[in-house]
Amino acid sequence: MIDKETFTNKFGSHLKKIRKVKGISLSELGLRGDFDKYALSKIENGKKQINVYSLYKICVSLEITIEEFFKGFDKKK
Repeated sequence: MIDKETFTNKFGSHLKKIRKVKGISLSELGLRGDFDKYALSKIENGKKQINVYSLYKICVSLEITIEEFFKGFDKKK
């Protein structure tokens, strides 16, 4: 099991990768999910954790399921 800080960093990096593959800017993701783009930046940089509802909103905004979000999450870079 990885520690909380490592998980938060990995989660953020994974979110950023998916967002970029989808071709969505931080601003656009913020608008779609009613998030502040600066808060999203903190999430992507491992400086902020989110709750399950926020994960749900992010996934809806990215037009993916939570299951799809976590595909490949455990793979090394």
